Amino acid sequence: MNSELILFDFGGVLAPEGFQLGILILSRMFSKTYKEMYEIVGYEAGLRSGYTAGKTGESVFWKTLSENLGIKDDLASLRYVFLDNFQPRKDMLELVSELKDTYRLGIFSDQTNWIYELDEKYDFFRYFDCRFISYDLGFTKHDSEFYRIPSEKTGIDPASILVVDDKPRVVDNCIKAGMLGYLFTSVSACREYLAGMKTAIT
Repeated sequence: MNSELILFDFGGVLAPEGFQLGILILSRMFSKTYKEMYEIVGYEAGLRSGYTAGKTGESVFWKTLSENLGIKDDLASLRYVFLDNFQPRKDMLELVSELKDTYRLGIFSDQTNWIYELDEKYDFFRYFDCRFISYDLGFTKHDSEFYRIPSEKTGIDPASILVVDDKPRVVDNCIKAGMLGYLFTSVSACREYLAGMKTAIT
């Protein structure tokens, strides 16, 4: 298996799934089930408002959240419930650092403007050669167009691009788009998989 470019999801791979953890906290704060709050935050405020794809700003996200919860308060003060849970995994960044001499590396993620604040705090962009962020591109991982962009932007054949993601749906979509996909379950398993791939091409 010969890959020139390895793309890593952010939340769930490079960092814990801060968005889902944030939703869990909000569900407890507003006496909702996780499923109910995920529908409100993930779909209504995130996807359907256009925020995740960068078509609207963060204020629309919080306004949509308030409206769906039936309250008048501005909830922007609660953004910490997401941002505080996105601290990059030290062992994943160590792994990424080890791969830099062999591969081009990138981020492939449904993230908003928050990822830039997180980079200012944790300085992880320096490990990567390219970034494919939904907020910048106008598409999310729910859109087939998103999966064509890495090859179009880099000129690398899809068959030479590996995507590491923690969601089976995304891995399946990557494979359908002609890329390679690896389902992330743990840092140790990912390290072992990538070590085997590196050995195969050296």
